[in-house]
Amino acid sequence: MKKLFTTILVLFLFTLNSFSQELEENALRIKQDFNSGYENTIKKYALVKWKDEFTMVVYEINKQSDALTNLIEKFKSKNTTILYKAIIKWSQPLKAEANHKIWKELSSIDLASMLKFHTDWTMVEYEYDKENKAANAF
Repeated sequence: MKKLFTTILVLFLFTLNSFSQELEENALRIKQDFNSGYENTIKKYALVKWKDEFTMVVYEINKQSDALTNLIEKFKSKNTTILYKAIIKWSQPLKAEANHKIWKELSSIDLASMLKFHTDWTMVEYEYDKENKAANAF
């Protein structure tokens, strides 16, 4: 019984930590170093999605920031088409055409450039990983 209680307590504390009410490292760095991109894309997306559920807004900002940072770290130029398709596929509503225009003017894949896109970075990262794995499977 004591072991069950301890397990439940650990899970509860983990859940509370997962919905932290503070910006985490990647989100703080993006906010500080690229404030305009942060405000216009990541923060705006989180506010539209969660409105006044502020704990969820912070959670979404952290999740999007982590996904974008991870994606940039693992990006390989041979997978440029995969990245483009994922960005367009997971564009925010009514933003696919604008994202296409941004892509055409893109000169590099870095944090500043990627913050111009209005997309769901968690899904772009998922799609990129899935397609990259499949492309290397044969």
